[in-house]
Amino acid sequence: MKKILALTLIMVLAMAGMASAAVTVGGSLKVEYVIDTDGADAGKGYPDAPLKVNVSAEDEGVWDLSVDLKADIEDIKEGDKVVKVGDWTFNLNDEWFSVELWGGGVEKDYLSTPLEFVGTDDPAVADTARMRLSSDLGGLLNVTVDYEPVREGSNLLYVFASKAIDDVTVGGAIRKDLNIDGMKAAGYVKYVFGPATLTGEVGVDTTEGRDKDNLSLGGKVDYKLTDKLTVGGKITHKGEKIDQDKPLVIEPSVTYTEDLFKVTGKFTRTEFTAKDAAGEATNKLTASVTYRSNQDVAFDDLFDSYDELTGYAAFAEVAYTTPRDIADDKEPATSLTIKGAGAAVPEMVWLYGDVIYKADKDITAEDEDFEFIAGTNTLTDGVVLRAKDYTRFSAEATVKVTDKLSVVPSVKYGTWTEAEVPKDKDGDMADDKLLENLTGMKNVDVTELELSAALTYALSDAAEVGLSYTNRTQKFEKADEEQELNDSFIKVYFSTSF
Repeated sequence: MKKILALTLIMVLAMAGMASAAVTVGGSLKVEYVIDTDGADAGKGYPDAPLKVNVSAEDEGVWDLSVDLKADIEDIKEGDKVVKVGDWTFNLNDEWFSVELWGGGVEKDYLSTPLEFVGTDDPAVADTARMRLSSDLGGLLNVTVDYEPVREGSNLLYVFASKAIDDVTVGGAIRKDLNIDGMKAAGYVKYVFGPATLTGEVGVDTTEGRDKDNLSLGGKVDYKLTDKLTVGGKITHKGEKIDQDKPLVIEPSVTYTEDLFKVTGKFTRTEFTAKDAAGEATNKLTASVTYRSNQDVAFDDLFDSYDELTGYAAFAEVAYTTPRDIADDKEPATSLTIKGAGAAVPEMVWLYGDVIYKADKDITAEDEDFEFIAGTNTLTDGVVLRAKDYTRFSAEATVKVTDKLSVVPSVKYGTWTEAEVPKDKDGDMADDKLLENLTGMKNVDVTELELSAALTYALSDAAEVGLSYTNRTQKFEKADEEQELNDSFIKVYFSTSF
């Protein structure tokens, strides 16, 4: 794959030279030195100098290429390849069609039918090359072909097509794994009249072993009662060969939007209609409210860069799910998320904080963001922690002392009750005896505290130097046993872009 990318880059650059296309080279460099301040290695330093170079070329309006090349001192010391290919994209545009090639974790739109009976995998999965071809066939039909080469045993081809005629849109999609027989397919009709939009969809799965009871049926409606109030409803039913419980899902919803706040509510009822399906229907109620003091930032972007807010914002969401009353689902599940951010002192001090709470006495409240301490400035990746309940709290402030000098203190605190790490979801636990013992742990109470403070100084618009201190502690308690992981370090760095 990387050889193909290198050849593609050489060919395109050659084409760029021949066609007098614009070629640009840019990138970023960060040199950092991490000093361990605890344990047996206290005082020991770890240098690192990750370099990223972006090479881009284009013939404006016709094609463009962008490739990130990365080099890291740690990889070089370990004998790994000096230069690695990171995110890359190649786009080709014509009046009849457009082609997108990408890989390395580049974010792209997820494609699906309206009720998601057919939908693509995550377009941003790293180390996966993807291709997408789109065309309107001269105004006859909108077609998109999405191809994902072999990954984890799958070789997936997607085809989406749609045609709008006045207020009616007819469309369909197929998902074909080229390594196996059969496919998934779906067709839909969408009708818009006045303030209402009606959608109906049918799906079928003919992959191996799914020759009957393999249909999915569904419909949804969205009705705009006023400019501010929208109500909706959705119902889907899947065959037993698609989902062994043969679920029937009914989901009404409502959204109310003003200039400064937005309120949503949704009720989801899932009935398990298979003949041998155990348990009872589940009901989930979700409600949220978002508030902003001005309209400078869109509702969905309020907490992405809190230090750019000119006012303040708040968000709260609560969800409650009734149990199914089967072996591992006897108790209700509850979750609560609260966020707040704003400019405490205009153009000088910004604050951010959030609280996340989840509870399920069946010990199925999953925390996919938990990371074990695995070494100096090193955390595990891909770990899923389950608990009876857990609470996470974080707070951060950005204080702009001068135009160039900023201070960023932060704190994170969390508690997990009767936690466990499922052995089939232990992620990257690294080679550590303590961490190996924690994999598969059960009924352990976990406490985590992280304190951090950073000082940054802008040398220019593109370069800065910084100094930070971080202290992390994780405690694991079970009966009379107690284990603790600690990590504290100082980091000095210089970063620039060019």
